[in-house]
Amino acid sequence: MAIRFFQPGDQVGIQQLYTKVFGKQRSSLVWEWKYVSHPNPVNPWILVFERNNRIAGHIALWVSEVFINGKTQLAGLRVDTMVDPDDRGEGIYQQLNEAMFTEARKSGIKLLYGFPAPKARELLLTRTQAKEAGRVSRFVYIQNPIALAAGMIRIASPAKPLSSLYKKVFNKQKKKSSTKYQLESVTACDESFTNLTDRLSTIRPVVIRRSHGYLNWRYHQHPEYTYHMLALRQGADLAGYVVVKEEVKQLKHGSLAVGTIVDWLAIDDEKVWQELLQGALHQLRDCDVVQSWALPETPSANVLASNGFKVKDHPLALVVHPLENATIGSRLEDWYLHQGDVDSF
Repeated sequence: MAIRFFQPGDQVGIQQLYTKVFGKQRSSLVWEWKYVSHPNPVNPWILVFERNNRIAGHIALWVSEVFINGKTQLAGLRVDTMVDPDDRGEGIYQQLNEAMFTEARKSGIKLLYGFPAPKARELLLTRTQAKEAGRVSRFVYIQNPIALAAGMIRIASPAKPLSSLYKKVFNKQKKKSSTKYQLESVTACDESFTNLTDRLSTIRPVVIRRSHGYLNWRYHQHPEYTYHMLALRQGADLAGYVVVKEEVKQLKHGSLAVGTIVDWLAIDDEKVWQELLQGALHQLRDCDVVQSWALPETPSANVLASNGFKVKDHPLALVVHPLENATIGSRLEDWYLHQGDVDSF
């Protein structure tokens, strides 16, 4: 048995292990998009634990360019760490993590990060040099309280038909006209998006480099999720963009239309952020609830709070593992992150 890097032909065993561990199937299209199609050539970055010609363990990184103190580096999002239930209790998880740290340094990766499940978080914090930077805030704006109540409380479910009327009367989101900025839909990002992220490389000590190649892969080429991207331009200049997603979630007594602001980036101008938020809300006008992550003291947190969004909870902890500078990324305030920087959204 040995830990080794991914080889052609491993996909079948990885997918079988994924189904066994997580209890659900993942399409080959999603697997290929996630690992093979990532625009950074360091990918796919996968280690497997092989025993008797079968894959008993798996750990992977989603390697992307990041700005660390304004300098372009590599960082890895930890994804899909799994051990076959039949092989647990033998130290495979620990061995995979130790191998990951060693091999990631050899690959030139400076920082690892992720939002692990509670058990994995405990193991990372107690058995490795990983640090918890803090918990992200989830902001929520309720556009249709009738639909929300009907989905959560049985006694309110008969009122669900009134939710459509509520939307028409009380939730008329309109695009704000502006002579200074033009808001447009985007189906493919160009070099102006790379220029924008490069101009904003020092807004935080750690910033994912949202180049046009990365954004096209992340949002316009996803095989399962549908995103809508809006760009805000001032003449020929790109001032910012926002990415949203709509989905239906099942509650105890019904369904709920949920809109998510998945990603946004803009110049340091409050009016630009306001324009982007209004554009996002107009796009999500048929959703019952709109939500978004925001980190402390960021323009996104400020504009959400000033427009009636409330902090609902702090669902996930950001756990980082610096591989070079022990202090980089150790605080939540060091990061510029949104839900799109995580594979599950």
